[in-house]
Amino acid sequence: MKKRQQLDIFEHDPGRMAVLYRASAETALKDAQFTPPVRQERHDHYIREAERLDALAAQCKATCPIDHINDHGNGSKP
Repeated sequence: MKKRQQLDIFEHDPGRMAVLYRASAETALKDAQFTPPVRQERHDHYIREAERLDALAAQCKATCPIDHINDHGNGSKP
């Protein structure tokens, strides 16, 4: 099994990435270069990843709220 690499939490927010995966899932259903079964397989893959990322985002939100982080995303003062 391939290990996932750690990503920058400010550039690779799981909630934002889930939204992008859902958009990719919709696009996958319309990609004319693939056969209908392959389009559905790609769609399902993107949806599974979006669900995984949604769960990760919920877990992160529950364990480490970031209300104290400012717009710079690092907790420092401007």
